[in-house]
Amino acid sequence: MYYNIAQTQEVTEMAYDKKQVADKLVRWDRYIKELHLPRYDELPGLELYMDQVIVLLNQYLRHFVFAASEDKLITPSMVNNYVKMKLLPAPVKKKYGRTHLACLIMICTLKQTLSISVIKRMLPVGDEAEVCRQYDEFVSTHQRLSNLFAQQVMDASEEIFNLSFDRGNEVANLAMSAGLASAFGRLLTEKIVALQLPDPTSDNN
Repeated sequence: MYYNIAQTQEVTEMAYDKKQVADKLVRWDRYIKELHLPRYDELPGLELYMDQVIVLLNQYLRHFVFAASEDKLITPSMVNNYVKMKLLPAPVKKKYGRTHLACLIMICTLKQTLSISVIKRMLPVGDEAEVCRQYDEFVSTHQRLSNLFAQQVMDASEEIFNLSFDRGNEVANLAMSAGLASAFGRLLTEKIVALQLPDPTSDNN
């Protein structure tokens, strides 16, 4: 099909309503700053069945769930696969505890940008006390970086909020910048994890 280049450029420049995007950014900034993952001792103390785990994870990580997406954040088959891959311990009598929930929250969050093979090398290893310590550090880092990223986005959105100034590409540039930041973050993570020393307690035979 033939497209007129001038017409295509015009459609591209009119692809975003800056006022609508600005309003969305304000709501997003407020939402991110109010977002808090549960600490380890805030996770349910009672052991849960699979369907309860799925419901709970979707509540904790609802910011990753998009109504327009057909992809599921977490499903029973995913949890079973993570157990088979030894990303988290096997359930006890088909029930899951705090350790399972903590690992699943980390997995579901990190898999937004990282491969499962990389995530596996980043997950806590050891007894429950060690899982608790590393998970709570993860939650603290999540909160600190989410606030920092939200502030950086708002700072970078100055031209979007200036509705009288319109070059036609302010919104597209913000979206591209966010995508590039994610790509560089993944690259750095993979390079750091690749330097991980082997576990001296593991059986290499």
